[in-house]
Amino acid sequence: MKTAKDGSFKFAGLPHGVYEATLSKEGYPTTKVEWKFEAPQDSMQKVEIPDITLASQQQVQGAEKAKEVDSGIKDAAEKVRRGDFAGATPQLKAFVEAKPKDPNAWYFLGLAYAGQKMYTEAVQALTEVTNLSPEFAGAHFEMGVCLRELHDAPRALDAFRKALEADAGNADAAYDAGLILFEQNRVDEALALFERGLASKAKDPDLLEMAGRCYINQGKVPQALEHLEAARAATTDAAKAAFLDELISKLKAHR
Repeated sequence: MKTAKDGSFKFAGLPHGVYEATLSKEGYPTTKVEWKFEAPQDSMQKVEIPDITLASQQQVQGAEKAKEVDSGIKDAAEKVRRGDFAGATPQLKAFVEAKPKDPNAWYFLGLAYAGQKMYTEAVQALTEVTNLSPEFAGAHFEMGVCLRELHDAPRALDAFRKALEADAGNADAAYDAGLILFEQNRVDEALALFERGLASKAKDPDLLEMAGRCYINQGKVPQALEHLEAARAATTDAAKAAFLDELISKLKAHR
């Protein structure tokens, strides 16, 4: 089954037993978890599954800026890959104290903090990365994500732009930067970034939707419909599909 856009999911009617769940998403390493629902129940019970956070391939591969990750942080890096952010943090803090010039250790520490929603600490760690290695695109991108969570749009936009300077084909950075500009009503600049992202990810429903919404703001209905219909065809998110259906219907009614 697929989750909603926010990552949530629900299903009913599981028999009691032990389940192995495999979680996968494009751009992320596949992760397996075990759920133990062994006790028989007289009536249906609601069970809340703890949040599971995946580290993206982009995050993990960002450490490849250096040719080789020091063997001293490999275990902690693997914990980050598995989503054990709290378990990785003490090891990484000890490592950066011993080797403060290692950008990979700071990068993984930043990811570990971000995975625990400790965004201020994550920004501090990622700033160390960019000071040591200014062309580390992944660090700039992750810093932008954290700064958005801290509601610091100007600095987040700057971080996403630096990610694009270091990695011109980074569609995620283009999308996030474009979203900030769209929220600031800087529609022309936002559209340029969404179209730039589409050059790398032509069927991305989020990029297509936002480009379509920019065209609506510009009064370019044919281009808006083209992008929104492409987004509708590409999305697997039921809520987004319903929103796009309504938006497309309204645009066609007022042509």
